[in-house]
This record gives sequence, structure tokens and C-alpha cells, in this order.
Amino acid sequence: PPVTYAEAVARLTALRGGEHAGMRPGLERIEALLDALGRPERRYRMVQVGGTNGKGSVAAMLAAILKAAGRRVGLYTSPHLVSFRERIRVNGEAIAEDGVVDGVEALGTLVVRLDATMFEATTALALDHFAREAVDTAVLEVGLGGRLDATTVGTPAVTVIARVDLDHQAWLGGTLAEIAAEKAAIIRGGVAIAAAQAPEATAVLVRRASEAGVPLLLAGRDLHVAVERRGLDGQWIACAGPGWSLGGLRVGMLGTFQPENALLAVAAAQEFRVPEAAIRAGLDVARWPGRFQVVRYRDGWLVLDGAHNPGAARALAESLAAFFPGEPLTLVIGISRDKDARAMLGALAPAASRVILTAAANPRAADPEALRALLPSGVAAVRTARSVEEALAMGSEGGSTPILCVAGSLFLVGEALRHLAGGDKPCPVEKGADSMVSLF
Repeated sequence: PPVTYAEAVARLTALRGGEHAGMRPGLERIEALLDALGRPERRYRMVQVGGTNGKGSVAAMLAAILKAAGRRVGLYTSPHLVSFRERIRVNGEAIAEDGVVDGVEALGTLVVRLDATMFEATTALALDHFAREAVDTAVLEVGLGGRLDATTVGTPAVTVIARVDLDHQAWLGGTLAEIAAEKAAIIRGGVAIAAAQAPEATAVLVRRASEAGVPLLLAGRDLHVAVERRGLDGQWIACAGPGWSLGGLRVGMLGTFQPENALLAVAAAQEFRVPEAAIRAGLDVARWPGRFQVVRYRDGWLVLDGAHNPGAARALAESLAAFFPGEPLTLVIGISRDKDARAMLGALAPAASRVILTAAANPRAADPEALRALLPSGVAAVRTARSVEEALAMGSEGGSTPILCVAGSLFLVGEALRHLAGGDKPCPVEKGADSMVSLF
């Protein structure tokens, strides 16, 4: 009997590693899968986006720009927030349920025979789907690291390295230089574009690009961005690079970290000779849910931010201060056990007048009581909630604060979105009639 969509997704998530991408680095299994599928990745140009924080935002912005320029664009990202289908999109539209079923059936018993991970199988499925859908460009977000990540296949036209921060040290190495080396390994062809980094990370990127013989455009050195103004209606920026400059660009995504991400997307778009009008249109409509996503909620604002490592937590604290200066804030936070929770709480808790500790319905989630012990001293009202639904109800009690912020884990943010939007509907990556704001 034919497989249903639910069975197809269950078959993928049952594979080794499950939701966690990094259980088994190595490229031999993805290469074998792509061989069996007839090398779909050779049928379009690829952009690979790595880094620690910001890579999904860069990928979403670049895909929106290329689509605005009339290209047929595949976008592959992870993890998903609400629906598995969000991981694989063509021209902003999530893969249909039938597409997932067809992809799983095309992989057949091969994934089991190779002992492929969920991430490897999903990556192969995405690359095959893009070939079937005749995309001309595919934008691939690295899952974990880069050197041994399943997205590191073929020769990309452009590689982008967003900001490198400490995360996944157990897999990638304990120092920024070691992590940067894993991330920089995706530089292997075409042109490389990188965010401004700590000096030790920059040195690694520069060395890798020169060894690979790949030209490197570095933010702060070759590429520049300035914020003209910002508000809850968007951020206006000016970007410049070798031989080009654009002012008055409206970035629809909020967050003080997005102008730098937009610069990387614009620089990548320049390599594709995209017209200025498409750059303007793409940046304006691109959205990346769960990353400083601000929506109207009750009588105030709800901020959803996956901030799942110390660098991202600091960026969230900075964004909250920039967009809601002096506003009382209730922080709903849940963190995975393998993260540096003390540093994350240290960055976020002092900004809040109330803290609600909770946990995603995920085996890797830290116990809220364990988080309580890691809070910096002097945090006022602290409560715990068994679920994000309970935490949101608690956060809205008695008028509460004008700002409610859910953070600390993409799983937690995904559960909040599912609860608020109802059901398994893929989160949109472009501003439109189905944007989350209209749901509240």
C-alpha cells in the first residue's frame, strides 16, 4: 500500500540521529545516496550558507531576492519549527505532502542499508526534489559545522559564512578557531562571503580561502553595512561592496543582527548579477520565523526567538533593548541540556521583570528547576511551567507586561507557534496574507 505523509515523516525521524543533526559526521553516506538518485545536485547552481548564528536568515533573504529576480529557487533549512515541510521549499512554498512521500519512496531501502541519518536522508530528498522541480538555484543551509555536513556536496557557486560563535563544542571543538575551521571547510569553489568575525575566526577563514584558491569578501574589510533607521515597521540599511553600493534598503526582518545578515545576502546576490529592484523586493518580503519575530499578542507584543546559544542570547538581549527600550518584559525560556544555559540566562534574565522557566516536549530539554539554579542573582519573579502553553497563559495573567518573549530553543518556539497558529501549517518565509500576525 502507498505510504502516507505521516508515515513518510515518521520513517525519516526514526533514522539514526532523529531530530539532532550532528550524530554522525561524514560524507560517504550522502554521496552514496546522491549517486543512487542520479546526482541531482549537478542540475542547478548551489549556494551553501554556514556559520553559527544567522545562517537561516541569510539563506531566507537570499532565496527571496533570487525569487524576486525571476529565478526558480530551492531553499533547504533546518530544523523546522511547526511542519517538517518547512525544511524544503521551492519559490517560498513548502514541499507538498506528496513530494515528501515521493522522495521517501525514491530513497527506498537505501537509507536503512547505508544506516543514513535523518539529516542525510532529508538532505538527499531535498536535493532530489529541487532537481524534479527544475530549480535553477538551490540555497542550502548547513546543518552542523560544515566540513562533514551532508550539505557539503558538489561545488557551490557561492559559499556564505555567517557569524561564528561557540556552539556544539562537543562536535566541533572547544575553541572559536577550531569551530571556525569546521565551518570554513565549506569554502571550496566559486566565491566566499563572510560576516565580520572575532580575529581568531577571521584568520581561519582567510587562510582557508587562500588555500582553496577562492576569493573571499569579508564584512568590515570588503563589505560594509550601515543602519539608516529602525523601528517595528522595519530596518533601513545601506550596503556596499567592491564596485557597488545600495542605500535605503528596507529589511522586513527585525533584530539588530539582521543588517549584517542582509549584507551577506546582498553580496551573494551581486555574484548572481541580480537587478537592484529584486534585491529591494526580496529584503522587504523575506521573513525568518522564530528569529526576533515580533507579533501583536493580546494587548502587547510577543517576541519569538530561538536564541539557542550564548551568542544568539546576547543578540536577542540587544534587539529587545533596541526595539523595546525600557519596556517591562516577561521572559519565557526553555533550554536544551547540551547548551551553556548559565551564559544564556546571564544574557537574557537581567532584562526581564519576570522569568518563567519551562521545557519543550523534547527529550533534550533541561528541567526548569535545573535552570532555576543557573539564574544570575537578583532576578525578581521566577516561576516554572510544565509546557509552553502553560507558560504563555502564565505570562499573560493579570495584564502582565507589554512584552512577552519566548526564547532559548527552536523546539520551544516551534511549540509556541504551533499552539498559537493551530495545527501543522508550515511557517511562511515571506510576508503575505498568511503571515503569523494575522493569526492573533
